[in-house]
Amino acid sequence: MTIGVHSRRAAYVALALLTLIWGFNWVLMKAALMHSHPLAFNVQRTWLATLVLFAVLIARRRRFWPHSWRAVVITALFQTMLNFGATTMAVALGGAGRTSVLVYTMPFWTILIAWPVLHERVRGLQAAAIAFAFAGLLLVVQPWSWRGDLAPKLWAVLSGFGWAAGTVSMKYFQRDRDFDMLSFVAWQMLLGVLPLTLLPWAFAVPATQWSVLQGVLLILVGVVATAGGFLLWMEILRWLPAGTASLNMFAVPVTALLASMAIFGERLAANEWIGIALIGVGLGLIASQALGPGRRTAPLPATPTPVDGG
Repeated sequence: MTIGVHSRRAAYVALALLTLIWGFNWVLMKAALMHSHPLAFNVQRTWLATLVLFAVLIARRRRFWPHSWRAVVITALFQTMLNFGATTMAVALGGAGRTSVLVYTMPFWTILIAWPVLHERVRGLQAAAIAFAFAGLLLVVQPWSWRGDLAPKLWAVLSGFGWAAGTVSMKYFQRDRDFDMLSFVAWQMLLGVLPLTLLPWAFAVPATQWSVLQGVLLILVGVVATAGGFLLWMEILRWLPAGTASLNMFAVPVTALLASMAIFGERLAANEWIGIALIGVGLGLIASQALGPGRRTAPLPATPTPVDGG
């Protein structure tokens, strides 16, 4: 199983597709969580994605074992265990509302981590794009107007940090000669889901109310959004700097908000519309710089760091 991304322009098209998939995924999860506890549903969709990835890995008849167990363990810790686990804790403690949007502090964490690890710098219009996107996200989320427990919000921010650290880790280890994307993704997801499997028992969550619709929702979230989205995200990271790719993820919560309006009848306030517009400006600045003349057309290697003695 391969995903045909062969240039930076194609990577941006793939990024737009992934934005739609992950944006609508929040709506699908919201519908699924009406009949399943967040902790239980997260384990179900992650195990389903893991099984799909290993089935494809076996069918492909290429490298099965990961090129580096260190790479798998480090990425699993951040990308699957911390990111997925913290997200479900945020939803379990605070619901699936605006708390979940705090996961998208991820681009800012990515920029901070990618600076010392990947030696990526904020250049040109990226600084202005960050400012516009950050201001827009603040207007959409409005952290100053929140009431209630702080714990779910902190879990959501921790999820964003885990996602960012996992993203940088993936891009860092992609430079290895023997790196195999599918094997790497499958194994890190398997190692990451094992601790998450214990959470439903630890919290004594109720049983899932199964139906045909619930099964379809689980397949869409587990197979398309989680397994397929993971593969697409890894391919995008082969062609785009981690910071650039992550900043474009600001469009995911916007897509989720618009999808919720259309499906669940939710309405946006004036501040949310302004925030969406500012995020759009930031994304436009990034796209104009990345798609301009003179950009590289080969995959981007990650520069070795002192971690490897380089």
